Amino acid sequence: MTTWQRVDISDEKVDFNEDNQQPGSDGLSATPELLHGDFSLDAHHLANVQSQHKQVLVTAGMIPEEHIANVEPSLKLEWMVNELNGRINPDGLTIPLLGVEQNQIELYSRQINNSIVLKLKITEDDGDTLERELTAPEGVTIDNLTASLVNNRLNLRW
Repeated sequence: MTTWQRVDISDEKVDFNEDNQQPGSDGLSATPELLHGDFSLDAHHLANVQSQHKQVLVTAGMIPEEHIANVEPSLKLEWMVNELNGRINPDGLTIPLLGVEQNQIELYSRQINNSIVLKLKITEDDGDTLERELTAPEGVTIDNLTASLVNNRLNLRW
C-alpha cells in the first residue's frame, strides 16, 4: 500500500499561459452555459446515447414528446424496420416474418394529416400479438401501396 506523499506549495507567482486555456472557456469567469456548451461539443458519445434512448422510447410506445414522430417520421420508420430485422428499399420495405403464417398477419393503413400510417399486427397461435405502427415516407398514398408475403417476407411497396 502506498502512502501519501506531500506536495510542496510554492508562494512564487506562476505566469498563466493563455495558449493552454480550453477553447471557449474564460477560466473561472466562464458562465455555466458556456462551459456546458463546450462540453456538449466535445461529448460526441452523447449523440449516440440520445439516439438509442429515442429508439427505445419509440419502440416501447413511450414517446415523451409527440413531435419526434411528426418531425422525424423517417427515423421512426427506420427504427421500427431495424427492430424487426427488416430492410428499407428505395420503393418500399421488406420485413422477414419467419415462422409466421399469412393468416396470422394483419396490415392496416390510415391517413393522418398528410402521411400514411401502417399498422402491422401479428397474432401467434397462443393469442399473443405484436403490433407496430410505421409511418410511410412522404409522398406515399394508399392507392400506390401494395403488400405481399413471399418466402415469409412481408414486402411493402409504394
